[in-house]
Amino acid sequence: MLSINSRMLIAATITLAGFLGVTGITLENSFRVNAEAAMKERLQLQLHTLIASMDQDDDGGMTLAYPLYEARFFTQDSGLYAEVLTNEGRPVWASPSMAGVHIPLHSGLARGEQRYEYLTISTGETVLAHSIGLTWGDNDSAREAYTFVVAETLQRLHDEIAAFRKNLWASLGTVAIVLLVMLAVILRWGLAPLRRVADDLGEIEAGHHLELKGEYPRELRGLTDNLNALIRSNREHEERYRASLGDLAHSLKTPLAVLRGAVDASSQAADGIRSTVEDQIERMDQIVGYQLQRAAASGRKALAAPVDVEQLVTRVVTALKKVYAEKQVEIAVDVLPALSFHCDEGDLMELLGNLVDNACKYCRHRVEIGLRLEAVQGQSGLLIEVCDDGPGISEAHLPTVLERGGRLDTQANGHGLGLAMISDIVALYDGHLEFQRSRLGGALVAIWLPGN
Repeated sequence: MLSINSRMLIAATITLAGFLGVTGITLENSFRVNAEAAMKERLQLQLHTLIASMDQDDDGGMTLAYPLYEARFFTQDSGLYAEVLTNEGRPVWASPSMAGVHIPLHSGLARGEQRYEYLTISTGETVLAHSIGLTWGDNDSAREAYTFVVAETLQRLHDEIAAFRKNLWASLGTVAIVLLVMLAVILRWGLAPLRRVADDLGEIEAGHHLELKGEYPRELRGLTDNLNALIRSNREHEERYRASLGDLAHSLKTPLAVLRGAVDASSQAADGIRSTVEDQIERMDQIVGYQLQRAAASGRKALAAPVDVEQLVTRVVTALKKVYAEKQVEIAVDVLPALSFHCDEGDLMELLGNLVDNACKYCRHRVEIGLRLEAVQGQSGLLIEVCDDGPGISEAHLPTVLERGGRLDTQANGHGLGLAMISDIVALYDGHLEFQRSRLGGALVAIWLPGN
């Protein structure tokens, strides 16, 4: 696939060629029109000079009373011709340059009538002829009516146009080459930050750097910041997996030691061994479940798609109403329609699921859920509030419920991991977790997650 530099050069070349081509054709046509107009003005001037230099003789012919200053009139095959004819078409005077040349002229022009026409002379060349009808003196008789003609071949005009065309296209070609070279230099300079990003990514892949370093232009800062955020997110995922595996191995040592001791103790009754094994298996199940959930938490992601908060809350509430159908819990939801938030959908589902599940588990009859965007210290974020009409949580018991496996009510089903999992996810997002007394009398759990 072509590089950005190559694509822009190709596009610029095509655009420049089209622009300069149209410019060249326009200038050439304009020069041709102006050259033809100049030729007509020159012929008109020479015709007026011819008329001023002529005089009528006694025989009704024409003679030069004053010399013509254009030497080509007196040079054979010079391409510049002059002739005077009567209205009957009889030549009465011709310039020496017309020796052996016949021009099919139109005579009999009325007094003051002028005509420009392209004619083919006897030599096969094309000339531009300028004619005017005159009467000599004040007499309008046909006997003293003449047609004065000056003609010039187009070779000189064609040579001028050819020379202009050659210089024009040579100049435009030079300008095009210079502009393309300058554009290539500008593109190389302008795209240098992208090449630096690619080089820095190669350094990261080689393990020489942990993230993109250096200053980048404002247009690339969003890209580089998101790439760094993505790199940090992946690195944090790896660290969490390694930490979770280490914690899992360390946490399982104690229940395994208890099981080994129970089996080795020959004096312990079978019922006591069974009870010990069941307790330790349940504890190991809790530990494994917690560490798997902790490792799977995504945390803040760069370029995360917005999550439809209203739709997600509806899914959570619908599922928990079925779970607590016998308890007939009344769940009230206050969320703005079309509310969205940039985060991992699984993390938000885990937060809401655990919060609402705990509220339904410990409430008496009613649970209220509120979600809205709220700014904290000038930064916008998502505020989640879940409250119930249950017994609530005292400040003395907060450290217990935030520990993994910590539970105040050992009779209720569950592993006691919900609030600890919530605390870990909130920490991943650099958010805030608060416990208060709700207006319903039970607990109010408030979570604020900063926006991207």
